[in-house]
Amino acid sequence: MYTRLIQGYESMDMELQSASAFAAKQLRLMMCGSSALPQPVMQQWETITGHRLLERYGMTEFVMAISNPLKGARKAGTVGKPFPGVEVKIEEDESEGDKSGVGELCVRSPSLFSEYWRLPEVTKESFTDDGFFKTGDAGRVDEDGYYIILGRTSADIMKVGGYKLSALEIESVLLEHPVVVECCVLGLPDKDYGEAVTAIIVQDAAAKKTREEELKSAITLEELCIWAKDKLAPYKLPTRLLIWDSLPRNAMGKVNKKELKKSLTGQ
Repeated sequence: MYTRLIQGYESMDMELQSASAFAAKQLRLMMCGSSALPQPVMQQWETITGHRLLERYGMTEFVMAISNPLKGARKAGTVGKPFPGVEVKIEEDESEGDKSGVGELCVRSPSLFSEYWRLPEVTKESFTDDGFFKTGDAGRVDEDGYYIILGRTSADIMKVGGYKLSALEIESVLLEHPVVVECCVLGLPDKDYGEAVTAIIVQDAAAKKTREEELKSAITLEELCIWAKDKLAPYKLPTRLLIWDSLPRNAMGKVNKKELKKSLTGQ
């Protein structure tokens, strides 16, 4: 939603931009949740409105559980720390011997629901033996105890050459590129590495026009990787690049990576 609001702001004339930014500055609080917020979006929104978005984490099953502070430093790229009375843990996949600190986020809270109505088997599968709810989101904890959401375990975590990579982390970096206006990263099958980091990008219209006037083709994978090499570890750099006019989104404005992956692989 904030990405769309920024796009709307950029399409306004200067007078309307000024009026809109002034109106936004009068609001008491702006929050963000549901999906991980790319840092470039947070920074741009703060530049426009003066508001640093309050990132927090919750689900229908337990309402709010983790949050950056209302008063105090809000750490970009994180959803903060658990509320009082809320327990959160990271369940790593021991079967794979993974010691990266990345795992499924599990929550136990006073507000936690008891069961899915008339779905006893789904309910059973959704809880650990000690009563934590398995959220289906992958995450890790940083050095300050702040939780970082890396995406859905089923769609946003890629297994590349023995590494577990977050598609959302890579997307956030690629969105900093001046040519990239939208981006989707996913793992496509690769016979050598298991999955290949694949970036689908939508170019900024003005930048695209400038490149065409200079008789240059669309941005290349090599150009993108050279630009990103100081921002991402070598094994996180994209090895495949697709350039589209737009990303397919559902009614909620989200990209369904499972369906997108199926359409690209024919599976």
